[in-house]
Amino acid sequence: MTYIRGKAFGILTVLLVLIIVFCVRGTVMSREGGERAQRNRFYAALEEQYLEEARRLLEDEGFKNCGVDLRWVSYEDGRREYTMFLHHRRLERMSEEDKAALAGRLSEADFHGEMCTFTYEL
Repeated sequence: MTYIRGKAFGILTVLLVLIIVFCVRGTVMSREGGERAQRNRFYAALEEQYLEEARRLLEDEGFKNCGVDLRWVSYEDGRREYTMFLHHRRLERMSEEDKAALAGRLSEADFHGEMCTFTYEL
């Protein structure tokens, strides 16, 4: 009888330890998720501002109604790689030098975070 009680006590102890481990892990994961969400909101505001500036610059350059698509990849260490795709009929007829100059003007407006890199596909 005491053997069964001792075994039940051991199983109960193991279950309680597992529950505690999962609760602590959930708290840590929740905190990390909150920090990630805050960082995403920060970058979303920067991206919105940058897209407004880029569209204004493109319109000033004669690319009215230019299609702009900004995509990003985020890494665990906080780095982000952005790629901006531009779609406009006039871009197809531009020389590579003119495209590079336009990409340079666009890069002047991007947010120069130390953890962000930008690539332009024209």
